Amino acid sequence: MIDINNPAGRYYEILRRAKGKQDDLKVRQVWAVVLSEDESDDSAITKKVIELYQLGEEVKSLIRMSEGINEELYLSSFPQIEKAIFPLNLNSTWKPQKQQLTDGALTRLQFCSEFLSSIYTEEQLQKEDLEMITTLIEQLFASVIDSSLEGGIRLTLLEEIERLRTALSMYKIKGAKGLKQSLQSTIGMVVANQADLTKAAESNADVIERLGQLVDKIDSFTAKALQVHRVLTKPVQFLLGLVASDQNSDAPDKEETTDDSEA
Repeated sequence: MIDINNPAGRYYEILRRAKGKQDDLKVRQVWAVVLSEDESDDSAITKKVIELYQLGEEVKSLIRMSEGINEELYLSSFPQIEKAIFPLNLNSTWKPQKQQLTDGALTRLQFCSEFLSSIYTEEQLQKEDLEMITTLIEQLFASVIDSSLEGGIRLTLLEEIERLRTALSMYKIKGAKGLKQSLQSTIGMVVANQADLTKAAESNADVIERLGQLVDKIDSFTAKALQVHRVLTKPVQFLLGLVASDQNSDAPDKEETTDDSEA
């Protein structure tokens, strides 16, 4: 059984599904279905196909970095597989590109997946986890839209929300690692805009609360999936609290505690 929770396994599973599509379909129809995208949205389909290609590059990189492995044996089918992806003509018929996805090419991908399963550890996020993240993203978006935030910090938050939305939509391709990378960007945004966010919390507490909930959940879920430590050992509001406590010298000191609980 193929481990779809490593890059080679995800690559194999996506291409296997594409190989199973009918010859007379348009390329756009195949990738729209396989990558869960709107068939009429050329831009979104193209972005996901590019990410699929990058997934193949990640697999090649992981294999090449491994010692004591026959690189040529494992990677010899990649040039052929890549012809099934590019050049990308969404209006062309699927059959010519499908023919590149031979049984032999996909079998070598299976070997890659089996090898990576011994060195790459990742668990698949549950459907309920992904739905919770989706809900939290949409709640934060609505909260920002309805807020009285000033233009600069408002735009910054909307940009981060869109980044997280994109990472979530790419989960089938990039896995928990993609979500974690976007999370790190969001945490960097919080740190860089700490003073503005703390000020915003005075009149838009709901936005900051929802931002904290979203960051905490993604941090918890991705840490569990990748079997690594959480990025934050305290809720994101703690970062803002540091600023608040500096501004209020009369505020009592809070005892630092470590929150290692999972969602």
